[in-house]
Amino acid sequence: MYQYLSIYLCWVLWCFVTFFMSKQGKRNTYSIVLLLFLILLPYEIIIIDLPMNGSFLFLLAYSVFATIQSNLTFKKYFSILLMSYLYAIYFIWRITSPILNDFSFITIAVISGFLLLQISSKNLHQQITILIAGVSFGQFLYSIICRSYYLQYTINDTHFFSILFSILLLMAIQHSWEYLIIKIENVVKMVEFRKRWNS
Repeated sequence: MYQYLSIYLCWVLWCFVTFFMSKQGKRNTYSIVLLLFLILLPYEIIIIDLPMNGSFLFLLAYSVFATIQSNLTFKKYFSILLMSYLYAIYFIWRITSPILNDFSFITIAVISGFLLLQISSKNLHQQITILIAGVSFGQFLYSIICRSYYLQYTINDTHFFSILFSILLLMAIQHSWEYLIIKIENVVKMVEFRKRWNS
């Protein structure tokens, strides 16, 4: 069920990026990344006896490239490390004390991740880089820890995708809302200016 949710969230995000994001070079990049994610989702690659989803490996490679390419401050790199560490701890806590059902587990992760991003940066593109890198590195760290303790069956890529795309969707809604508010304010200012001019 959560894999279908991830696919649905990814398509909704692709529609947001393609039709509502301002025309920039980043828009094309995000749109291509989302489409490549959907193409690679059904495939798995086995690395050192550990099956890894093709989309996860693609996001991991993209996050490494995006982190290196973007000139982030030390505080932003620290935010990426903090987010990946918290992500791994949160999933390990789920194994040791499974008191939450799947929905509550994902909801708490989405709200916490979204709030952490609002604190870490105000720039949308930096928030996206921090989120994808932090969550991807966190999932990779969690996979290594589970493999070390022979807990491979607890690695769940569908929860990773659901959390990642839910946070991205919240960010897209917030960005669209702010853009709409700015447009409305501009229209109101223009109407007030015309009233003053005509009076």
